[in-house]
Formats: sequence, structure tokens, C-alpha cells
Amino acid sequence: MPNRYYKLVGQTPVAVGSFMEWSLWIMSANITVMLNELKDSIISTRFVGIDLNPGSSNSNSQPMVFETLVMGGALDGKRNFYPTWDEAIQGHLKICTQVFKLSNH
Repeated sequence: MPNRYYKLVGQTPVAVGSFMEWSLWIMSANITVMLNELKDSIISTRFVGIDLNPGSSNSNSQPMVFETLVMGGALDGKRNFYPTWDEAIQGHLKICTQVFKLSNH
């Protein structure tokens, strides 16, 4: 069974041995990758440290441990998941652009 819990070492997700180890780490960690407010929306990207796509456990898949969530506005509730810090930043900026375009119509 693949590992399901991760912590960040720098900007790299690293598997941890147990739920307890993850929960102790996450309580004191800064998990925010990016946070923006645009008009009536808040776009939050954070490291969640739990594989949000555990069903894709083949050898080529990476754990989805970053999440972007839109709260408010036309894209309210939109969520995207990413395996790496860099992809999370790129995805965050893409969603910010979408929110900005929709809020200016």
C-alpha cells in the first residue's frame, strides 16, 4: 500500500511513516503556498500533506498533496490538486487569471 501522508522538506513532499507523525508536523507547519484575494474571491493554494488522489497508486503517479481552492465568486468551490510545489504555483496563477477575467465581465 502506498504512503498516504507527507511533510514538506523545503518545497519537496517527503513521505512520513504514520498519521501521527504527519499530524504533529502539520500542526506547526506553514502550509500556505499562495493566497490571493480578487474582487469577491479568495484563492488559496496550500500543502495538505495527504494524498488527495490515493486511487492512482500506479508506479508512475505522484501523490496529489497540494490543493488550490476558490472561495466566492464565479468559480466558488473550484478545486485543483497538484503533486509538486512548482505545479501548485503554476495552477494557482492560472486560476487567479481565470477568476480575474470572470470578475471583469
